[in-house]
Amino acid sequence: MPDLVDRVRAVVPLLRANAARCTAERRVPRENLDALRATGLFRVALPRHLGGVECDVRTKLAALVEVARGCGSTAWVSTIYLDCVFLCTKFPDEVQREVFADPEAFHCATLALPGRAVAVEGGYRVSGRWPFNSGCLGATYLLHPAVVEGGEPTLFLLSARDVTIEDDWHVSGLEGTGSNTVSAREVFVPHRHAIRSADLLDPDHRSERNAAEGYPRYPALSYLITSAAGTFLGLAETAYELYLERLPRRGPVAFTGYAHHRDAAITHHHVAESRLKIDAARLLADQAAGLLDERVAADALCDPADRSRIWGQVAYTAQLCAEAVETLRRASGASGIATTFPLFQVARDIQALTTHATLTPPTGIEHYGRALCGLEPSTPLL
Repeated sequence: MPDLVDRVRAVVPLLRANAARCTAERRVPRENLDALRATGLFRVALPRHLGGVECDVRTKLAALVEVARGCGSTAWVSTIYLDCVFLCTKFPDEVQREVFADPEAFHCATLALPGRAVAVEGGYRVSGRWPFNSGCLGATYLLHPAVVEGGEPTLFLLSARDVTIEDDWHVSGLEGTGSNTVSAREVFVPHRHAIRSADLLDPDHRSERNAAEGYPRYPALSYLITSAAGTFLGLAETAYELYLERLPRRGPVAFTGYAHHRDAAITHHHVAESRLKIDAARLLADQAAGLLDERVAADALCDPADRSRIWGQVAYTAQLCAEAVETLRRASGASGIATTFPLFQVARDIQALTTHATLTPPTGIEHYGRALCGLEPSTPLL
């Protein structure tokens, strides 16, 4: 679906124009989301019978790279909104009809720090305090984990009307994601709005309609992780673009004999090394996305070794992109620490994203290493 990627690419100038506003307001401007909705981006994980396009992972990744070229915060929130659609397709059909009734609604999810749930007649009473809810300010439903008393980890669809959003997202990167803490106290959630974490991670669906129509059976964690690679790649591409745009205007290298920065050998190394790392990261991310698409096309499930490989490849994608951006920021001299310097914001965003629990490079690389050494996974997520 190259036309989708082209449509998203056409929105990049708008996203860049609104980037400072996004950071200052600590939320994604509605104008950004409306423009991206018009491209069809938020329908890529939606079943066709609900008006979606059931997009392949490679195309999804390419589209998210373009969003991140415009604005890191917008890309991350868009990733969450897109992926939450995918997660909601795991629920029974009646729930999907509720969740997707409003085509303009957005939904978000977090898998961090489970709350608690007590079984009651007709459902559960759920309480908890969940940090890092990217996109919560614009969400209609929020998918949050809780441990059922005497039971097991379960994910609950909570209405935005039933939760409290705490204004605590004061950070040094990805400010516009509005990833505030969300809390709920004794909120009633009907049985149909609850799904065991194990069922969510399983490629099968509780939706009869999706299963009957052969909706792609992507493993949830791998699907989410490949989405995340897009923001890293887009930010790295933007940093490279910004550096090269400025390079012809840079004069002498201080305290050297070089009359222009572009004549200096160290500049050549910085540019080439960054380009090579970004290119290598793109290849790794594309391999991860391609593996998922190939398994689904062959109607073959991803095994733990596949899922570990995908996690490791995306983790190394994150590491390479972060290294490339930091090289370019430092090569920008003292300008690289100015808060008004465009590349500075990109560097802060990618630095913030590498602290995400599932995306911090050592975690994914370790899981892949265990698989390569013939060991069983050390996490139930795999």
